[in-house]
Amino acid sequence: MRNRQLEYGSAQQVGMSEARVRRIAEVAEQMVTNGVTPAQVVVAARKGVVIVHQANGKFGPEPEAAELTRDALFPLCSITKLFTATAILMLVEEGLMGLNRPIVDYIPEFTGPGKKAVYVHHLLTHTSGINGEDVCKIISRKREQGDELPACPEGQDSDTHESLFYGYEVPLRTKPGQVMQYLGFGYQLLGEIVSRVSGMPYHRFVEERIFRALGMNDTYFAVPDSERYRIVRRAPEAACAEWIETEDLIQSMSAGGGAYGSAYDLAIFGQMFLFGGEYNGERLLSPISVFEMTRNQIPGVSSQYRDEVFPEAYWGYGWAINGSKRDGGDLFSSGAYSHWGAAGPFICVDPLYSTVTVHLSVELDHNRPFKNMYADHFNNTVLAAIEQL
Repeated sequence: MRNRQLEYGSAQQVGMSEARVRRIAEVAEQMVTNGVTPAQVVVAARKGVVIVHQANGKFGPEPEAAELTRDALFPLCSITKLFTATAILMLVEEGLMGLNRPIVDYIPEFTGPGKKAVYVHHLLTHTSGINGEDVCKIISRKREQGDELPACPEGQDSDTHESLFYGYEVPLRTKPGQVMQYLGFGYQLLGEIVSRVSGMPYHRFVEERIFRALGMNDTYFAVPDSERYRIVRRAPEAACAEWIETEDLIQSMSAGGGAYGSAYDLAIFGQMFLFGGEYNGERLLSPISVFEMTRNQIPGVSSQYRDEVFPEAYWGYGWAINGSKRDGGDLFSSGAYSHWGAAGPFICVDPLYSTVTVHLSVELDHNRPFKNMYADHFNNTVLAAIEQL
């Protein structure tokens, strides 16, 4: 049996309209022409066949900047959390840890009232009861007090080390499981668990067991010097430029947001889930783990993100589930799962329509996350090109 992997093909092969597929490419190009973003790479695939893969814009804001290429590297930011969640489920499948075990079983330093009730699955679904503002406050206070940090361990960047060491004592604001509050610190904790359970630095585990296994050869933590010419640069006034355009991020190994990658590599990762945990003969996850990661694990739990309130948060293990909240693209099915990242990256997998869409862009206005990216326009043109279900 032929190993299943992405391949380039025609719209007709996968029951899509050739004319409407051309429209997908036109809409993507218009986003750059109309100033929605100065640079983006998009991939659209159905049933394992790539029908659109194009780059528009330039590598930087300078007039003389080179034209963008399809292998451009973008900061994936919070999409990194999907790699972390996958690493956790891989260790669960190997019988090395459990989703229903307290964090303190793996990180004894995670202390404080009520925190023995915070389990691994709470971190995966952002329902630990920890508030991100409280994490920032305790880190700032310990800095001001001059609390001494131990030496940074091998394979951990200094920012992650400081955040973890100072943040272990952060108090709970609510009981675990009551409310979903998106929490980057929770995924830093998960990355530390991956390191301690596997015996490998987090970034090395992900690079070897996920990126290299899947052939994601354009995805990195700490982008090597030889590949930095492919990193997309943004203007100083662009969203998040003050921290994205820094050496700290380029060298980050953060489990919550440190990876850089290409659009095609991210499509490979999404296709692995659509193939039930396997890609090109490499099985990372069982179909059961894929099912559990991509279904709503927190029914009845609400959430609030900036100016939006979601009575039903709809979150799986790492993935945001479309459900009925409809923030992932108007035409996606309720079973679609996705993730957004700060400053412009987005991925969505829709098992009902057998699609993987990736939209990596330079976001210009972070005050309106996702809506200002116009990724929904791209996604909807992809879904609208389907003629045969």
